[in-house]
Amino acid sequence: MSQAKQLLERHWNGRLPVDPKAIAEKAGVRVIADGSLAVQGLSGMFDIEDGTPTIRYNPNEPRARQRFTIGHEIGHFVLDHGRAYRDPVANFSARSFNPVEAAANRFAACLLMPADAIEDAIKESSNPTVSGLAEAFGVSELAMKYRLINLGWLRG
Repeated sequence: MSQAKQLLERHWNGRLPVDPKAIAEKAGVRVIADGSLAVQGLSGMFDIEDGTPTIRYNPNEPRARQRFTIGHEIGHFVLDHGRAYRDPVANFSARSFNPVEAAANRFAACLLMPADAIEDAIKESSNPTVSGLAEAFGVSELAMKYRLINLGWLRG
């Protein structure tokens, strides 16, 4: 996904794991931890608040989920999906058939797990594992597994 790659080229310092919050903030998006999202059953949301693009994420979820949520919400912003998105946990499933949500998920995967960085990590390791790569990139094992399959490094 070229939009994620362009955002990384402009705002990523090249260190792993990719910091989606820092990238969002450098792109002019405010990022707020909002515990009230848990009560609403939400992982995150994107909206324009007082004229400022704003991502809210649920800080009560596991760290890897928080990072993916922020990446997903950046996707809604960059891919111009509209003014407001509220994302229940189900939207982050690989089985999500909503094309807008699937696009935001792909964007998050490309942002948090850049193809070149994955290739480098695989080549530099004597025995790369899904769990080891997931830890290095700060994502869940499932997210890493799907990314490796999509990049052709792993069979589905």
